[in-house]
Amino acid sequence: MRVDAPHAFPENLQPQKVASSGSPAQQNRPASVDSDQDQAQLSVNNDTIQQLKANLSQVPEVRQERVDALRQAVSDGSYQVSDQQLSDAMGSDLLAGQLRLT
Repeated sequence: MRVDAPHAFPENLQPQKVASSGSPAQQNRPASVDSDQDQAQLSVNNDTIQQLKANLSQVPEVRQERVDALRQAVSDGSYQVSDQQLSDAMGSDLLAGQLRLT
């Protein structure tokens, strides 16, 4: 089973309009006109990237208090997992490529 740390993202992260590739004639067409190929571009400025890195550096890789609590529950026999919970976790990990059946 995998336990993920929560991710903190800045509240002010907003999508930004970016210039589309193509000729000026194509850029000025109404949105209702379909092009040969749909395209999307996501753009984030350097300040946003630095803010995300700073937030990520504050998230512990291991939530030690959670690990300690689970270790204690296993140790004293109070940690109970149903067969359904176990199979769900294994299935999720298998689909995510984190579990290999040998």
